Formats: sequence, structure tokens, C-alpha cells
Amino acid sequence: MDRPESPLRRLLNRINSESGTAGTPPTPFVARPATRAAPPPTAPAHPPAYPPRQPGTGSDHGIRFSVRPARPPDEDAPAPVPPVPYSPPPAVDWRIAGRFPAAHRALGAIEALRNAGAAEWSCHAEPGGGTVWLLSVIGPAVGAELLSLHGAEALPILPHGALAGGPGQLADVLSWPRLDVVDLVSRLPLAPPASTARRTLHVLTAPQLLPSVVRQALAFGVEVSTLAVRVRALEGTDPAERETTLVSLEGPDAVPHALTVALSALPRTAVCRPVVSCERLLLDVRLHPPVPDALLYSPVPEGELWLVGDREEWPPLRLEPLGSPAPVPARLVGVPPEPPASTRELPEGAREPSVEVRVVADADAGTAVDAVLLHDDELPLLRRYLPGRPLGEAAFLLPGPGCHLLLEPAGLARDLPFGIPLRRLGPGSLFLECSHTLAPPLPPSARARLFALDGTSAVVCWHGGRHRFPLTPMVPAWALWTPPDPVEVSSGLSKAGRELLDALETLAGTTTSPHPTPNTLHDPGEALERATRLRALGDHEGAAEAYRSAGDLLEAARRYEAAALDATEEP
Repeated sequence: MDRPESPLRRLLNRINSESGTAGTPPTPFVARPATRAAPPPTAPAHPPAYPPRQPGTGSDHGIRFSVRPARPPDEDAPAPVPPVPYSPPPAVDWRIAGRFPAAHRALGAIEALRNAGAAEWSCHAEPGGGTVWLLSVIGPAVGAELLSLHGAEALPILPHGALAGGPGQLADVLSWPRLDVVDLVSRLPLAPPASTARRTLHVLTAPQLLPSVVRQALAFGVEVSTLAVRVRALEGTDPAERETTLVSLEGPDAVPHALTVALSALPRTAVCRPVVSCERLLLDVRLHPPVPDALLYSPVPEGELWLVGDREEWPPLRLEPLGSPAPVPARLVGVPPEPPASTRELPEGAREPSVEVRVVADADAGTAVDAVLLHDDELPLLRRYLPGRPLGEAAFLLPGPGCHLLLEPAGLARDLPFGIPLRRLGPGSLFLECSHTLAPPLPPSARARLFALDGTSAVVCWHGGRHRFPLTPMVPAWALWTPPDPVEVSSGLSKAGRELLDALETLAGTTTSPHPTPNTLHDPGEALERATRLRALGDHEGAAEAYRSAGDLLEAARRYEAAALDATEEP
């Protein structure tokens, strides 16, 4: 039994029947070899789309085929080959990369590349540190030199995206967080404000410090205005957005530099200047970008202010003004009334409880030696060391219980190989161990009151104790090795000497007394003691007069010079 024709075959038969003549069987094609030198056969004008079907034949079901496995059943399938990822080429033809250890170096390189005609750049922060990558379109030869001059590790970018001489690919660098100019400037280290004259400054501070900021500005004669703003972080969403007050300062010529320095030292305070190329970008005066303001342009939206300050206190901020600038409120200008005399005491809890003044080591403290503290067991060493030395002629001792203070007027004690070296801290005769300081720090007036410096005694503070030495009496250092009593010296005349004087009187006609009247000689020791005492009290001018009386004109000149230096340092 014949199988029925498929739908596809019926469609082909219908097409063939419509193209031919009814009742005329199709002509079969026979392939014969062409005769030599015969022209090539010409193709029919309209060849049939499908070969004609022979009458009397069944349906054409194609060539028979069988399916078999390509490998034995017990053989494992090969591991699939992972597809090769296709990374489209970057939109910008980056040609060199620079790896910078700090952001301020990258800013300087951006300025150099801009001057070289390569204004297009891209900066990215490497995860896990402060390293910054800078990509540029400048040629590798020139770019490597410019980047290296600014402290970068220059890595040319190969055509397939690899970094020559470095790990990773260009795609890795491009996937890191991108940094714009604001991010780079916010990563700069802080420095003291420059003395550049600026007519307008803006101050953002904690609400508790607003009255202090306003009063200081008004005391300098600066025009002050306030602006209510809403503050939130520049990047991302800040759920802790708040409203605060932005203080604007404007001087007739410039805001005084002393006011700028004083306000910048306040905690949680940013004193900012508007960038010349973008007035709505406020930059902390303690940030000093190594590029001109023209390169710091940022697309700050209309109706906003961007503030870039100390990242440790707050990140870059977005300020949204809530109105127009207004005069200073009276609550910020008004001075609180003076309290009654009975309440002029610090409130309870304001003072630090149980404060103890301590002597602590300080590497930055002074090392000049003005006196030496000696213990009892060091006096025999001093007795053997001083004889024959200039220090032994000019030094004085202030005895104490178990310890003694060695004072000398000429700065010779620095060569003493034992004892505790001291420096005069002042005011007056307050001595402190060298390379040490007082904790907590005390101003001169506090030291004078706490240590009761009255000019009659010297107070010595060292690591381990404190002691007060009366300035009188002073014992000369040479008393350690000299006998306590005067040396016995014979006097008078022998019989032959008396006869010789009598003969002389007879010849001269005069009378010679055997006991001449003694002259009062000037003792320089008293003047040196007075000079040492005055120098210990810090009275350089009085010490100079005492040295002049003692005949030491060189040391007197030195004391006069020290007095002149102290006069120039006084406010």
C-alpha cells in the first residue's frame, strides 16, 4: 500500500503543475560530454525551481541515515571549554597610567598634562589604601616623563589592555571608584592658612561656637551675615541631614589673616573661600591645591553650595540654602550680663578633679643647662672635679636636705659629667629638669602662683621630686676643697730687721710704723654671688651690673645681650 504524500510534497507538485502544460510529461535532463571546440551551453531563461517529479514513482523520502554515538559509552565527556569573554574596547584611547602614592601629586600631574595638551584624564582610587591611579591620552614617551616628575610610577598601556611592567589590566583600573577634582582636593593634607588676602570667607561651625565666631569677627571690624542651610553628604544619601547656619565674612579690603588663623583653629569649624572659577564651590583655607583655581571647576548645581574641608571632621558636604543672607541675629551678638560678685566662681564640676602637676619627658623641650642638682653622694665627685677649672671659681652651692643646687653665672655647668642638668623655666627662679616639661602645661602666671615664686628662693622640679632652696646664703663651690679657717701667716720683724729700719729712719729723718694701716680690698666673690642670685631670678640687667662690679666685663656684656633679647620677646 502506498504511503500518502506529505503536505510539503503536495505543495511542490502543485507549483510544478502550474508552471508546465497540462498533459505534457516533463522532459528529463541527460548529461553528455560536450564536443571539443563547441560553445558552452546556455542556461534556460527560467530554470525550474525544483527537479521534475517522474511519473509513477512514490514519495521522495531522502537518503537513509543512522545515528550512533560519537564515542564509546564508557568514555567521559570532555571538560567544557569556557567561553572567551569579549571586552569591548574603551570609549577613550587611554595610552598611559600613573600610580601615585598621594592625591596631591596626582593633582599636580593633571595640571602638567593639561599644559601639555592632554586635557582628558580619569582618576581612580585603588582599593585598600591611599594609592591613586591617573589615566591619560598623552603619548607614552612624554607621559612617562611628566608622570615620573610628579612622583608616579608610569605604566604604558598596551593595545590589548595590559599595563606594561605592572600587574592587572586597564579594565581593573577602570572598575575602581572614580575620583573627580573634589575627591582629589578633599584628600590633600591640611596646612596652616596662607596669608593671601581674601575679601570674602564662609564659616561653617558647630552651633555652640557660633556666638564666639560672630563676636571675634565683629571685633576685627568685619561685616558678618548669616545664611540658613540644609547640610548633607555630597556623595550618596545622608539620612542625618540637618539644618545649620553658614556665617559669611566680608572685609572692606580683606578679612584679617589673624582672624582666619584664629577661626581655623576652632574644632568642628571650616573656614572656606570661594573658588575663583566656581563661586559655589567652597574650599577650606587649610587646603592648598597645587593647581590654579581654573582646574578646580566642578559642576555645582544651581541653588547649592559644595563645601570641601577636613575629611576627618566631615566628608565633602552639600549645602542647600533655605533663604537669603540675613543680618546677624541679636542672640549671637549680645554679650551676657556680668554675673554678681558672689557668683564669680567656676561652677561645680568645671575644674579637673585631683589634678597633679607632673614632670614628664618631652623630646622638644629645651636642653640648655642653667644649673645642676647634686645629691649627697655626688659632692665628693664634685670636690675632685672642680679644682683648677673655671667652673670651680664661679660656681655656688645652695645646700638642701639630701640634694644641693649648683648655680653658676657663666653657663659652664653644661660640661659637668654628673648630676641632674636643669634649665630655668621661669618666671623667676623656677628650674626644671632638661628635656622635660610640666603636665598639664602651665602658663607663666600659673607657675608663679602654684609654685609661690617670690624672689627669695629657687624651686627645682625634676623627675622624682620637687624642692625649694633659699637663695641666701650661697656657699662658694671652692669651699669643698679649701680649709675652713684662714691660713696662719707669720708677721713682725726680727732684731736685725728692726735695726735696719731704725738706721733708715735716722738717715731719712722720718718715723716708720712697724704696723702700717691696712687697705680695704674689693672682694669679687660678693659681686659674683650677687650676679649668680640675680641670674637665677632671671634679672639679666641686674646680673650684668653685678658682673661689671666684679670685673667680668665679658659676662656683663652677655647678660646685657640676654636682657635685650628678653625685651624684644615681650608683647
